[in-house]
Amino acid sequence: MARHRVEMAKSLVEVEDGKVRVLSPPKVRRCPLRRSLYGCEEEDESTVARVLESHVDELGMYTSKRVLRLSDDPVSFGASEMVNDAMAAGLLEAAVVVCEGVGTVIIDRPEVLQAVGAHMTGIVSTEEIPATRRRLERLGAVTLGECRIDQVAGYALAVEEGFGKVAVTIAGGRPQDALRLRRMANYLGKEVLVLAVHTTGISERAARSLSRHCDVVWGCASKQVRDIIGPRAMLQIGTGIPVFALTKEGKRLVLNRALSMRDPLLIQRAHLPKLDKGRQPEPLL
Repeated sequence: MARHRVEMAKSLVEVEDGKVRVLSPPKVRRCPLRRSLYGCEEEDESTVARVLESHVDELGMYTSKRVLRLSDDPVSFGASEMVNDAMAAGLLEAAVVVCEGVGTVIIDRPEVLQAVGAHMTGIVSTEEIPATRRRLERLGAVTLGECRIDQVAGYALAVEEGFGKVAVTIAGGRPQDALRLRRMANYLGKEVLVLAVHTTGISERAARSLSRHCDVVWGCASKQVRDIIGPRAMLQIGTGIPVFALTKEGKRLVLNRALSMRDPLLIQRAHLPKLDKGRQPEPLL
């Protein structure tokens, strides 16, 4: 049976054979995004278990029955939603992301990327689910051939496969990946967009490194991202869970998502970060 460990609301959780076991209580007590998506007014072990169990039951996540094509876009400015729209607009050719049961995977079909990324939480470790790998490959995805999370190797493989403009998601706690990706792309003369997600709890040092080497960084429940990356951003979207674009390419990615949305939006000049104090996650870590 494949065993997976993930973080949700900064709670460590183990999922094995579709069974959810919460290993530590959540450190984030309240999150406006999780309230909107899942109705979690205040986080505890039961809310974390309930949400993950719904992912297992409704989407087959962490099992061989995983949904691998999805058109819903539940998060206004989520990473998969942004990348999907960028693919549709011709701004990107593929994305290097992580899927439980497979590890690092290269995807160039928006509906497959959305299925993999829409409700993905921070994967700490994962074990092989052969059926998920086979089904992804039949849908055109490219894998490392083993269940391994290595975003830098994934980007190198994407270049070998002939992809030019590629987005790579990295965990905020691994800023060294952003540096290695930037150096590799420069050496190869290629374009890479580095997107840092799952940033809750990162160190000041990590935030400074991400600010130098990333294109877009998600604020999550991170105090360091708001304090260090926010003031250096070229563009911010959202005031509760802010997303910061740090480069012209990152700014284009965010604005392209805004162009694709039907909801009315407010865009104005401001000193960044601009935060709605009543809608921040509690506590910021």
